Amino acid sequence: MRAPTCFAVAVASTALIGAAAPPDAAYFQQATAQRLANGVIVTAQLSQDSPIAGAQVFVPAGLAQQTSATAGIAAVTAATVLRTPVEGGRSLSAVAAEAGGEVAYTIDPEATRFMIEGQSAALPRLLADLARAIAAPDPAQFAAARNEVAAAARDDEANPALVAYAMVRQVRYQGSGFAYPQGGRASSLARLTVPDMQRFAASYQYGTGTIVALTGALLPGQIDAAGKAFASWPARTAPAPPAVTAEKRQHEIVAHRNVPVPWLAVGFNAPSQFSKDFPAMLVIQALLGRGGDVHALSFGSEGTPGAADYVGAFYQYEARPGSFLIFLNGGSGDIDAALKQMEEGIVRLRAQPLPDELVARAKKLALGDYYLSVTSLSDAAWLLGRSAGSPDGVDFENALAARIANVSAADIQRVAKQYLSDETVAVVLPLTLGR
Repeated sequence: MRAPTCFAVAVASTALIGAAAPPDAAYFQQATAQRLANGVIVTAQLSQDSPIAGAQVFVPAGLAQQTSATAGIAAVTAATVLRTPVEGGRSLSAVAAEAGGEVAYTIDPEATRFMIEGQSAALPRLLADLARAIAAPDPAQFAAARNEVAAAARDDEANPALVAYAMVRQVRYQGSGFAYPQGGRASSLARLTVPDMQRFAASYQYGTGTIVALTGALLPGQIDAAGKAFASWPARTAPAPPAVTAEKRQHEIVAHRNVPVPWLAVGFNAPSQFSKDFPAMLVIQALLGRGGDVHALSFGSEGTPGAADYVGAFYQYEARPGSFLIFLNGGSGDIDAALKQMEEGIVRLRAQPLPDELVARAKKLALGDYYLSVTSLSDAAWLLGRSAGSPDGVDFENALAARIANVSAADIQRVAKQYLSDETVAVVLPLTLGR
């Protein structure tokens, strides 16, 4: 269920049938959480299965905090932090590598996440280095970081799914920095300055809203030391990102790209991650998100074809409001027919009760996707950090599994009616068709 930075649309085929087994109420190991005096949450989930540990630091500034003039600043700032010298003139990335670990970043809609993995004994020191680099990113590294982000942005421009996703975001998140591409645009990147980067780095430093999630083989003293790295951050609360009102149905947006066949994305409004409707939407994703599944869009109706050229679905639940996108790749040569078939499937989902067998199958798929989203220490720290920031606290990760298992056919139909109605359609056309 994870929302990756550069998502891969699911195309796997699965044949799981039968009733969904009740989830283990203690599937995820017990976690602890403490709130420091300045509001920073430090949460830990210990495991002695390996001698390494991982951390994810959620800082409350992401894509939504960008402006039109500073699009791309979140990624440039994070890239500068990783390049900043912290020990003996060596960059944070180099120091982590020398300690047998690694450090990376991900830009979410409302947060920047820094991920660190390495030997348990080295983790508190690396987190202290990270906190210092965030506080004072090296201006001398700004140009190289900007070039790095620009190169990644050019790669994204060559990916038709990412282009279509960016087009839908541009419409549905008008008024928010999440409307702009993660890597910005060539024009906005060129205008960015060192003071822009320093101001954005300062926007990270709010006690309330910062979460330090720790996983792996850690001792109590190491957990305390990891938290101390952020204990001096100001005890203030980050401002809420601009409110976004999801757009109603839009005219098709057409862009010409160097792609072999047309790509199409259909975007819908969706519940965000802590909504009561989140579990039902995860089950809907299981129904719609596997392009190889038989009857993925016909819902078991005999003789009713699934949508031609259907690739899969992507659920961005970390934004507010969330987005649900369905992708078609136009390989059949009739993108209009593929869109019509897909829309007919959505109408059936809203209007017709689903068979019990199909609901059970979808819930089993949704639970499997959820459990399999955690395959590494970094994944575990990501889920733990999200849980710690939820209304349920660290119990969220186990509670969500139970909520998925309790989704009913009526829940699916209600959520589909509420969210899968007004759509935004984005079409990515090959250059030859656009001429």
